[in-house]
Amino acid sequence: MESRILSSSSNSSHRSDGEGEHGRFCYCGLPSPRRTSWTRMNPGRRFYGCARYREGSKCKYFKWIDAKFSDRATEVILDLLDGRHQPPSTFVDDLDDVDSKQVEASSANYLKNEVSKQAEVSSVNYLLKNEVSRMKIERKCYQMFIIVLFCYIAYLMIKCKALEDKKKFLQLP
Repeated sequence: MESRILSSSSNSSHRSDGEGEHGRFCYCGLPSPRRTSWTRMNPGRRFYGCARYREGSKCKYFKWIDAKFSDRATEVILDLLDGRHQPPSTFVDDLDDVDSKQVEASSANYLKNEVSKQAEVSSVNYLLKNEVSRMKIERKCYQMFIIVLFCYIAYLMIKCKALEDKKKFLQLP
């Protein structure tokens, strides 16, 4: 039985039904689904992995959830798998196809949410830019008002000074 455990392994896994992603994200930024390994070395062992591992992603996010099973538990799982009429890899490939669809749907929903958040940020950004430009125009108006007021006061002061000088000129000693 020991030789069967160390024999060739299948790179198969599937996502466990009814188990959430628990907020785990891979290095790509996508939700990392919980999967179950069906390799000859780790049958039935659960792990988190990159959602795009089948697409040849360079992310390489991987984390075991379960500790390594005992040799006896591995033997029992392999015996149960070998008792099926179809090879485990075919069964697991079917599960992986379903899992891929679920990951695609999950990724699509995640990306939709991100796009809607971006749209909200863009609309707020647009409103803020409009408010800033309105405030700049208002500031320019206030500056012009202050300059005109200053010029008017200067004009009045010069006019008063001229009237005083004219009064002194007309006065006889």
